[in-house]
Amino acid sequence: MNKRTLVLLSAGGILTVTAALLLFMPLINGENKSPPSEPQAQAGETLTKEGKAVLIRDVKANTTDVGLYEKFELALHLDGDFDNPYDPDQIDLSMALTSPSGKKWNINGFYDETEANWKLRFAPDEIGKWTYRFRATGHGGADKSSEIEGEFQAAASDRPGWIQLSQSNKRYLEYRNGSSFYGVGLAYPWNITDENLDKIAASGGNLITYWNGNYDNEGNGGGKNQLQSFEAGVDKIDPLKAQRVDDLLAAFERRGLHMSFVIWPHDSLTDQLEGWPNTWSQNGYSALGPAKDFYSSQEMWKYQERLYRYVIARWGYSQALGIWDLVDEINGTDGWTQNPTEVTDAWVAKVHAYFKANDPYGHPTMGSMAGNRQDYWDFAYRTLDLADRENYYNFSYDSFAKDIRKRWDSYEKPLMIGETGNIVDTEKYHQAIWVSLTNGLASIPVWWDFDHVSDEMFAQMKVLAAFAAKIDFHEPRIPVNTEVDAASKGQTWVMQGKKLSFGWLLTEKGEAGGKNVNLMNWEDGSYTVVWYDPWTGTAIGENAVKAKDGSLVMKAPASIQKDIAFTITRK
Repeated sequence: MNKRTLVLLSAGGILTVTAALLLFMPLINGENKSPPSEPQAQAGETLTKEGKAVLIRDVKANTTDVGLYEKFELALHLDGDFDNPYDPDQIDLSMALTSPSGKKWNINGFYDETEANWKLRFAPDEIGKWTYRFRATGHGGADKSSEIEGEFQAAASDRPGWIQLSQSNKRYLEYRNGSSFYGVGLAYPWNITDENLDKIAASGGNLITYWNGNYDNEGNGGGKNQLQSFEAGVDKIDPLKAQRVDDLLAAFERRGLHMSFVIWPHDSLTDQLEGWPNTWSQNGYSALGPAKDFYSSQEMWKYQERLYRYVIARWGYSQALGIWDLVDEINGTDGWTQNPTEVTDAWVAKVHAYFKANDPYGHPTMGSMAGNRQDYWDFAYRTLDLADRENYYNFSYDSFAKDIRKRWDSYEKPLMIGETGNIVDTEKYHQAIWVSLTNGLASIPVWWDFDHVSDEMFAQMKVLAAFAAKIDFHEPRIPVNTEVDAASKGQTWVMQGKKLSFGWLLTEKGEAGGKNVNLMNWEDGSYTVVWYDPWTGTAIGENAVKAKDGSLVMKAPASIQKDIAFTITRK
């Protein structure tokens, strides 16, 4: 075995440890020094036939006081016998934490090659004193201290925490602190810049799709590789790509944005599929066999597990990590076309189960087929946390409405349209986002991609985001659709709740202003209706109405637009 010496480079607060640790960690409060080049027996170590037991040294914390959902990080040096710091069978670092209320957490550490040290990252979700204990094991056994302990204080912050499935309304998402989350997103899979992130945030955006792919040439230059790139090898993590994701999540956090992280873009798993882009040759797994075996090979699964463990350990703590998008357009991969459906179904279920069992932060999972009309992926909709359907076959508002309603009636979970568009058309975009909101989608359709969103479209995104911010998505609602009048070919879509309902009226001919809307199956009582121009967000009218005999009749105020939005509040 080759001896690896990991030198701590990060700055930060110094960890307080028990006096007993000082017997075998003499450098913890001093400057970093290189250990002897040859293994030397020291206090707390045991030499075995398999090698020297792991020694934890130079432990430093980034802080002893951390805000809720902010990063608490330990950086340290592991001295031991191992060949590959990315192989937990050779060298393994983990930490157990106890919250102020007594809840137990267990997280894994990871190796950061860029800084040549090990790290443990965590974000607290309770105010008060947290205690922790961490340990390392290797070929020679565990670190002999077994009592490497510490504590930190968590204080209130203005952060809402991680995105998770809503605890009160299965159709939507929420933040860990219980506040509503409605996705206002777009695809920005590569070449992300700070300037464009500012533009997205200023337009009300909060959810951005990013790929673990091969096309990102911004940032530190490492984005062009996959995390398990051919250059790094399937048994390693590409250090520049990992640093790029670090940098992006930090940039997202500063702006209140969240990443839908696509772990497997379709081209990364494609080599022989005609008509589809392929980057399998740049994937580290290509050294193990053909792309068609990716979903079934046990050897490839072994390295996948290491990848999933690593991404959870390094980025799971971050509230900017929004969604684990396990695979994008799976039917555009060799393994889908060259294997029975049972093979890909088993893989999807296995990856989902891994994240549910090992991600303590509860980030939701999703995955997709391509966006053709026939690409309806029932198994994934039933299995994954989010039911994500792409749409590149029809951008009409009616097509979006019908697709959403079909899935609403079939799956009681948040619905997504994870990719759509690929065109610059402000009217189609405007209609797509409003009909999706008022039919129960948990996020506006995620437009592909940043380059196809004009300034006018960003302005429409901002208006809808402001409207959605008025809504508490914890309240259960059902979608209701009604015709307005035959002459104008008008329709109204409403999400009906007991306290607050909201909707959108659209006419194909003429103006929406002055149209009568008759909503059936409405509980009798008094209501307040507020009308909005959905192009500007301006409130253009308010009136009191009464539902009688199960019918609520209301009349839209004057407007020259073809569409109008509204809220209905029960008094």
